Amino acid sequence: MYWFLAFFCVIVWGTTFISSKVLLLHGLDPEEILLLRFGLAYVCLLPCYHRQIWLPWRQELWMILLGVLGGSLYFMTENAALRYTLATNVSLIASLTPLYTLALMALFYRGYTRLTPRLIAGVLMAVAGVFCVVMNGHILLRLNPLGDFLALLSGLCWSFYSLAYKHVGDRYPALLITRKLFFWGLVTGLPFMLIGHQAKDYVAILSQPTVAGNLLFLGLVASLACFFVWNVAVKHLGTIRTNNLLYFNPLITLLTAHAVLGEPLTWMSLLGMVLTIVGVWWATGRSNEPQA
Repeated sequence: MYWFLAFFCVIVWGTTFISSKVLLLHGLDPEEILLLRFGLAYVCLLPCYHRQIWLPWRQELWMILLGVLGGSLYFMTENAALRYTLATNVSLIASLTPLYTLALMALFYRGYTRLTPRLIAGVLMAVAGVFCVVMNGHILLRLNPLGDFLALLSGLCWSFYSLAYKHVGDRYPALLITRKLFFWGLVTGLPFMLIGHQAKDYVAILSQPTVAGNLLFLGLVASLACFFVWNVAVKHLGTIRTNNLLYFNPLITLLTAHAVLGEPLTWMSLLGMVLTIVGVWWATGRSNEPQA
């Protein structure tokens, strides 16, 4: 069941780029999308779990860290990267997040997992598959130092979020952690609204059915439901096993773009799908990571 729940999150997150793109085309900025989706998720989640509003200050600091790493800083660096470099670069660098997580887990939690030959081979195969999927037949990668660095920082944010969640995941319910994530993501995301932000007619923008529908999807499904479900899956499957499924993100994105936007599928992307599936299966089969 937990594998299914985690893969459900990957499927949803692999399609969110379409919703975000639609909202950008309708006049919303990345920081506005972040605040609207997190605000909607928090307002809907608070009545469901309103206990423990404040934690002891040391634990509250960990929740602030989760809100920054998995919320404001993660989304803002990813969206900012798209302004300076190709979407292909961002997709490729960000999709390697499980690799960053694996390295950090081996560095900070020695003995938690062993880098076995099977695990390393599976990771390398998944990385090769991701590269093929993202390239999709176009052997061209234009580097942009600033944009590519921001994409790398975005992936590292999620990896450090995974490590921070491991510290508090066994101490508090997933609903509480998810609610804290949204709250502190909102609070730490507000400063981005104050930097060169221009006033808009939000009533006219948000009253459009397309905008409202995509915001509901991002806020209630991609944020509220998926963050909660993902945190539950991480608690039961382990950090590395769950994060390895993120290699499927470009694959889901490619299939969605083909179905919705009519983007072509090439032999390279199909080969990448096979390599990714086999690599993830190989890497997650025996990662020597303890499960709950």
